[in-house]
Amino acid sequence: MKIELDDKTLFGNDAGEDEDESVLISYFVDQPAFADFLDPAKRLWIANGRKGTGKSALLVRFAHQLRTLPREPKPIVLHLVPSNLVALKEPPQTENHTLLENYWKQVICGAINMELARDIGFAWTDNQIALVESAEVAGFTGRNLVSALLTRLVGKINLGGVLELAPTPRPTANHEQLLNRIDREDGLRRPVWFLLDDIDAKFQNSPAQQAFISTFFSACRNLVKETSGIGIRATVRTDVWANLTFAEDMDKVEQYRTEIIWSATQQKTMLANRILAYIKRSDPDSEIARTWNNKDHANALIECAFVGRMKWGQATAPAEHVLRILAGGRPRWIAQLCRMAGVNAARDQKDRIGIHHITQAMGEFGRRRLADLYKEHHHQFGDLRRLVECFSAGPRRYTTDELTHRITEQYIKRTGIKNIPPVDGVAYRDSLQIARFLFKCGFVNGNNAAKASLAVPEFVTYDARPDLLEADTNLDDGMTWELQPAYRNILQVT
Repeated sequence: MKIELDDKTLFGNDAGEDEDESVLISYFVDQPAFADFLDPAKRLWIANGRKGTGKSALLVRFAHQLRTLPREPKPIVLHLVPSNLVALKEPPQTENHTLLENYWKQVICGAINMELARDIGFAWTDNQIALVESAEVAGFTGRNLVSALLTRLVGKINLGGVLELAPTPRPTANHEQLLNRIDREDGLRRPVWFLLDDIDAKFQNSPAQQAFISTFFSACRNLVKETSGIGIRATVRTDVWANLTFAEDMDKVEQYRTEIIWSATQQKTMLANRILAYIKRSDPDSEIARTWNNKDHANALIECAFVGRMKWGQATAPAEHVLRILAGGRPRWIAQLCRMAGVNAARDQKDRIGIHHITQAMGEFGRRRLADLYKEHHHQFGDLRRLVECFSAGPRRYTTDELTHRITEQYIKRTGIKNIPPVDGVAYRDSLQIARFLFKCGFVNGNNAAKASLAVPEFVTYDARPDLLEADTNLDDGMTWELQPAYRNILQVT
């Protein structure tokens, strides 16, 4: 069938939280690792992953699941970002873990308070701070959190305008009935789910920021442990999580964590599913929409938008393999590259995307990827831009000795040892330390072409082999190091 290759909706929205929920659900690909995160019986769970791996989409998926579960009472679902909480109350300027943990508990409960006030049928003028303060968590231990908050909130309302609250235009009977139930029962035992996305927004790797973020997780763990009636989900970047592991109490949170990593097969399924979802939206009566699925027809679905085989080195490869390598295996990056290549194919009046359409997009695509790299990892190495530029106009592949030599000659000597900032929180030591950091942030990957097979990938990432470039007994496992393909064009790497 004819597909509009330049249709911006074909490969989905870059931001999962901005995608139409029904569209995102239609192409969302599940994986076994998500089971605990998506299980409402697990009251606390955290997902971590690199930028663009689908953390926000996973939260949207869970929120949709909560709202559509066929059970009563329906949960209250708060889907927030940190700025929503900071707007309620400014965080204290301290590294004291007790004070910061109490702050997080107050703003979490304050946000719930506001949602409960809406549900009860009360509005407020400009006294949001008082609502947060009324959510003081002292004395909640062993109680249902929602019941305790409702009781306290109604108590404040009954004080006669302390919070300047007034009933909203809802039927009086509903309001009175709810208040009576609060008095008669031990509060409304309606579950509340608190979902927080991007807790690490604008994170800088400083002791103050580490304390601020790590105490959020401690507060969540203690809220869930000490009260009932609340479930919590949160997302955090992998690089930020690694910088929190030495913070107080974080070892107790580790057990509630899922890391988002996509296999090649899952990425192929995701690409096929996006195309199938588009066809179902645009031509629901077609045979493809009615009878195909992403498992049995993955290859054919991908070939609805891409040529069957693409030139890849001295051979050919399927489109999903080329896209996965060039986009570093991140779903958001794959979708962006597909969208840019689709525009090129439509301009050439082609009905399939070919390798030359992808190649034409690599300049602008690489510029965006470098911008992402700097934003994601600058907090780990303050001179990252100059470090990356030292590879400009150089080769794409290095042995371990060649890689450390390049770093020494083109960066360390030109910068001066005294001017090199800490590497991932540790004082600069040598070129091997910097090489390992470049491997860790995905700027270089291990090239395993000599031993590649169906079971062993050609490119080896830090997630797969975090021990490399660290132990002197096996620095590279016989592999060479290759710059991530997304960065080559913009850096004029040959």
